[in-house]
Amino acid sequence: MSVVDAINNDARTYTDSSWVQHSEGEWSLRFTACLSVSETDFMPLESVWHLVVWATLNGEVAHVYPDATHGISATFPHQDCNGEVDTARAWRLGKPCLEKPVDVFNRSNWSDEPLDLAERLLWLLQRLLVWIDAAATDSLLVAGDPLELPVLPKQSLFPLLAFRELAAELPHWLSRQATWGYASTARLQGTSNTRFIKSFDQSDGEIIRSLEWSSSMRTKGRVSDAVWIVLPEIPVLHPWQVPSTWLELSQRLAADQVNLKQILVEIGAAARKSPRTDPPWILLLGFPIAERFGVAPSRLHWLSVKCPDLASKTTLRNGFRACERNHRQWDAEIATSMQPLAWLRTANWAPDQLRTRGAAENEICKRRILLIGAGSLGSTVAENLLRMGVCEMGILDFDWLMMGNLSRHTLSMPSVGHKKATALADHLNQCMPDAKVRPLDTVFPPQNEQLKQAVKSYDVIIDCTGDDEVLDALALFNWQSEKLFVSLAMTWRAEGLFAYAASETSFPAVDAKAQFADSPSPALNEADAQIEGIGCWHAVFPATADDVHLWGAIGTKFIRRAILNPGRRYEYFQQMSDGTVERRK
Repeated sequence: MSVVDAINNDARTYTDSSWVQHSEGEWSLRFTACLSVSETDFMPLESVWHLVVWATLNGEVAHVYPDATHGISATFPHQDCNGEVDTARAWRLGKPCLEKPVDVFNRSNWSDEPLDLAERLLWLLQRLLVWIDAAATDSLLVAGDPLELPVLPKQSLFPLLAFRELAAELPHWLSRQATWGYASTARLQGTSNTRFIKSFDQSDGEIIRSLEWSSSMRTKGRVSDAVWIVLPEIPVLHPWQVPSTWLELSQRLAADQVNLKQILVEIGAAARKSPRTDPPWILLLGFPIAERFGVAPSRLHWLSVKCPDLASKTTLRNGFRACERNHRQWDAEIATSMQPLAWLRTANWAPDQLRTRGAAENEICKRRILLIGAGSLGSTVAENLLRMGVCEMGILDFDWLMMGNLSRHTLSMPSVGHKKATALADHLNQCMPDAKVRPLDTVFPPQNEQLKQAVKSYDVIIDCTGDDEVLDALALFNWQSEKLFVSLAMTWRAEGLFAYAASETSFPAVDAKAQFADSPSPALNEADAQIEGIGCWHAVFPATADDVHLWGAIGTKFIRRAILNPGRRYEYFQQMSDGTVERRK
């Protein structure tokens, strides 16, 4: 059965059109869909849609769009912004989300959606009928479902403005509803069109909150280039659309007792009083948000829109003088203008939001870890832990990074000639915005009393030196309290990994070395040893980068198990000739 026949054979759809080709590989079919429930102000009993198919290098893609004239004009939840019309086509761009969430991975065996084009078109039609009924009955958002923010018009990945909001900070903002102030932002160095909020001020300029970021994100100076307003709820127009003009935004904020006109007037006047200060160019709209629909709000979220051009001291209009009274009037007029809003994408860079793709357990993330030995294995383990959520770390090493180290180290050429501890800490602090990594450029045990106290402050001590003298030093050091110790060491040629853990007041070096010696590890073969390079008699440890990263991953998993279930444990892993890994002890 053809798609046209299927549409006309369904009691809720019909069409008198045929497929229309718009360009090479792009086709559309116009049809009408009918509700099986009562119509509403935003969803009529009958609405016109376009089934659009176009060819890509990976096959055909099909979506459904509302007709520009006889289709729906409102934006609902689970729908792209529907305010725009494709001027080259006969439909709006408000595509409803008919696919299942896992479809984003493009893995056929993870989804039961049909792949055959004919079957998929019929499947989309049936999904659309379910969608319009849900839209008409206000049931697209179901209690317990993840909350999806409205899609911004002309939204792109960049520019991006990042903020950091945790659940614990929500009460602070709830007490400031319907108030406004200034904020300071900074560019994230090395990125493309990415900024982050540094601090929030009251309208009188007093700092009320500084955001906690990685040391790599610290910048000199503070410029109030943004304005914030806290609202009691998300500023959307019914059903689920952000305002598209300054007039719509002003009217929506007025419903929350926020006078946008007055705020713009005050911002403009303040900027004109300080000739060396440019007016803010970002407007931040904050509101409480829940992770799931129907659940109590858990944190604040910020939307961002580009501020309008406010009058300067020299702004003129024909027939009017450049005076403060006129400037205030012109700033006030913006709030009731049909000038379109330029929305900017925002993102919450709070630790838990950054790691929704994968994070370690909370019990692990809250630990403060000291890593001794910033070599290839140590750097790999440290980066794994940081990316999984262990943000507070100390890196202890006294060695220098040489170019030859880069054959299997996580660092790169700009770090050559620097101390490993400092270079690795700097690298880690640039990996994630919540990193708090401190370098300890010293041998172990440190001789400086201040460094000794710093070492004692950590909860977990990880040794990645592969050095027996360090194990003995760990045993002799006065830790003054119980610590979780972990020692990781690769065998000769990185064919295996020793992994030892103990939760005690001192490191049991005798037991650890005995366990290492009793393992079925390969013996050292001096014939396999490599020298540093021509003209050097110094031997280097033979191992390739893939081996180091393999043991770094397995060692990281061992650390996680040791933290979650503390106590003495020893495991020995061996890499087999076929690339598999076996636990031998």
